[in-house]
Amino acid sequence: MEQKDGYHVGLILDGNGRWATQQNKPRLFGHAEGANTMLRLIDNAAQAQVHTLTLYAFAIANWKRDAEEVDGLWALFMEFLEAHLETLLQQGARFKSVGDRTGLPAHVRTAAEDAEERSKDNTGLLLQIALNYDGVDEVVRMMRAAVESGITPEEVTSEYILSHLDTEAENDLDILVRTGMKESEGKFSYWRSSSFLPLQSVQSVCVGTQTLWPDFEVEELKEIIAFADPNDRLFGGQR
Repeated sequence: MEQKDGYHVGLILDGNGRWATQQNKPRLFGHAEGANTMLRLIDNAAQAQVHTLTLYAFAIANWKRDAEEVDGLWALFMEFLEAHLETLLQQGARFKSVGDRTGLPAHVRTAAEDAEERSKDNTGLLLQIALNYDGVDEVVRMMRAAVESGITPEEVTSEYILSHLDTEAENDLDILVRTGMKESEGKFSYWRSSSFLPLQSVQSVCVGTQTLWPDFEVEELKEIIAFADPNDRLFGGQR
């Protein structure tokens, strides 16, 4: 596959609950506003020269949350597709679900796979949404499938592994952003990937921002891309 001009950006969408608390609203209010942020970013991705957005919407670990919040998250995802899928299709966007589909509620899996099928021939923005995702689980599923297919040890190469992950093959992640990072109180700050795209991000530039996800805008994404300068990576080489 020919590499597109522009950037592949991964986003860990953190801070919805804290944003809602600041507004004296329930947590789902923050998630709903976060869905609006996602739509704004999709609509304006081209401004930031982004050809692929991979968004961490629901981690396997998120099943530990209250059932009301989990059910509300799936309802928001369904509402998002029902309200905006047609427009996204008209804009040429292509949809891909990333994660363990077998663990998704049946109606969510059906809707996600329908969006994939209907958008498969589009050539615009690739929108990869991680649903029921965990990076270690992704590798486990990939290896199980390899064993079941009868792959030999000699066939296990880096190319094989990268081409059998959930995300689109040969579309390297340039920048990984986590929103909602806490302000540093001293010499050190921290970065936590929450098991998001561990193999796909091995050469990506990782950036944290204190901005809570509902407040995130494309202008900040542009600033992050300029700050990260992924085109300046040496990939182990030297100047």
